[in-house]
Amino acid sequence: MKWLVPVIVLALAGCGAPKQSAGTSAQPASGASAAAASASTEIQELTDQKLVYECPKCGMMFSAAGTCTMDGDTLVATRVDYTCPADNQPVARAGQCPRCAMHARVQKTAMAPAGAASKQ
Repeated sequence: MKWLVPVIVLALAGCGAPKQSAGTSAQPASGASAAAASASTEIQELTDQKLVYECPKCGMMFSAAGTCTMDGDTLVATRVDYTCPADNQPVARAGQCPRCAMHARVQKTAMAPAGAASKQ
């Protein structure tokens, strides 16, 4: 009966491991795709970021331009602003406002691509 606990722990630990097919390797791809994969990391929670790259489909946020790891969509540059909800004044970061006890409001605004100019 003592052997049952370690077996259960090992089984549960294996559940979170990434699955690989027989033809894939654990090594990242070489060249530009490896650089893009390492350069763009997912942001779990906003702290003091002023610019993030957001997936328009699923809403995941990344630190650099590229494609979404979930659905492959092109990421959109997004400006992030933090505002105190009590006085509507900007604050430096997410979390509690330095002037009051309220938590800062996060406002994300998609930015237009650099080459996009209005056609008239």
